[in-house]
Amino acid sequence: MKLTADYHTHTVFSHGTGSVSDNVGAAIKLGLNEIGITDHGTANLAYGIKRRSIKQYIDAIEAAGKQFADRIRVKTGIELNLIGLDGSADIPPGFKFDILIMGYHKSALTKDIKTMWAFISGKSHKQAITNAYMLAIQRYRINIVSHPGYGVPVDYRMLGRACADYGALFEINEKHADLSAEDIQAAASEGARFVISSDAHRPQDVGKTPGAIELVKSAGLSLKQLANIGRVKE
Repeated sequence: MKLTADYHTHTVFSHGTGSVSDNVGAAIKLGLNEIGITDHGTANLAYGIKRRSIKQYIDAIEAAGKQFADRIRVKTGIELNLIGLDGSADIPPGFKFDILIMGYHKSALTKDIKTMWAFISGKSHKQAITNAYMLAIQRYRINIVSHPGYGVPVDYRMLGRACADYGALFEINEKHADLSAEDIQAAASEGARFVISSDAHRPQDVGKTPGAIELVKSAGLSLKQLANIGRVKE
C-alpha cells in the first residue's frame, strides 16, 4: 500500500510547526499527488485559526498551489469543530474550501450547555452525539469525518451509514489511535469508504501513516474502500 494523498495536515496558522510551503514540500518529497492544508476552525479556543486570519490562510494555500502546480495539487481545507447536538459546526461564513473535515475537539467552544454536558458525559449520550455527527455531515456536506471516537463515543455503524449516504470519508488517523479493527469493520459494513490521514503537526510527519496502514490491513479493507491508497509497484 502507498499513500497517494494526505488531506489532513496542520500549519502555523493553528498549532502546526511548519508553514504551508513546508508541508507542501514534504508531500512532494514523498511523491504524493495531493495535499490538503486543514487547520482548525475558529471555535477551537486553544489553536483555531483566528477569524481575521482566514483570508490570509486561504491566500497562503492558494499561493502554494500556484507555486507547486507542476508537482502537486494543493487543496484549501479546514478542520471544523462539532459544536452542537443539532449538528452545528464552526464553518466560517463567506469562504469556500476544497476540503471540509469535521470532528470533535476538547478545546472547542460548544454552542450551548446541553451540548457541553453531552460531550462531558460521554457514553450516556452516545446516540445523541452520533446523531450530531450525522446532522453535520448532511448539513455541511462534510468531506472527511476526522478521528471518529476521539474524545467522545459514537456508534460506528450509524456513522458509517451516514458517510455512505452523503459521500463523506471515514478517517483512519495516524495521530489518534482510537479505532480498533472491529470499529472500522462496523463502519465498512454500512458502506463507508475510508481515508488515511497523517494529521501532521510537523512537516516531517506529512504523509507518514505506518500505524494507520497496519490498522487498515488488520481490518481487511480493500483498495476500493480507501480513497487515497494505491498499490506499490513490485
